[in-house]
Amino acid sequence: MMYELRIEVERVEGACTGPVPMIPGTGFRIRNGSLVFPGGGPICLYALQSILPMLPAKERLTDEDPDGDWITKVHHVQCPDPKGRTIWRIEQRPLRPTGTEQKGHHAESRLPVPAAGDLRIWVERIEGRCLEGMRVGRTALLRGSSLYLAEPFCLYAMQAVLPLLPAMQRPLAPGDWMATENELICPDPLGNVILRIEAVDAD
Repeated sequence: MMYELRIEVERVEGACTGPVPMIPGTGFRIRNGSLVFPGGGPICLYALQSILPMLPAKERLTDEDPDGDWITKVHHVQCPDPKGRTIWRIEQRPLRPTGTEQKGHHAESRLPVPAAGDLRIWVERIEGRCLEGMRVGRTALLRGSSLYLAEPFCLYAMQAVLPLLPAMQRPLAPGDWMATENELICPDPLGNVILRIEAVDAD
């Protein structure tokens, strides 16, 4: 059985210092392996990176299984910043049929206007058959540590990209492979979704 997940800031026990601080009620959803940011975001990159490894299992394992492993009993995750102590709650909900989604929900989500220093992550091409419904041109935007998504974005493709983003936001030495290689491939060998990471230049 699959579940839809709602991940939301329940409380902040320190001070979130992100460019757009996470506050109680900030959240996102996981639906059929896709990240959905209501309103487009933002969600803190570092908090998201801490939460993501748990989500594939939480989509599938029931919280009510008394014999389940530890992940069935964990409902909270905190960001990695010990000064921030942002506590996120993971809630399982019944997976609704696609037709019950609110019409126009995704159309209302918008990315910010890209500015110099932002990173744009987008689907450049698909060399197989993506089961998550990714399309060429689908884009995420990273501004500081704030990640924005206007449309659902594959959880697994995003998980492959996230570790590189903090380094690619910073100056790289000419011999560093990241200075010239900015394409990544999703982990699904059937999909072969090619993602490109590019810095937004000043006008």
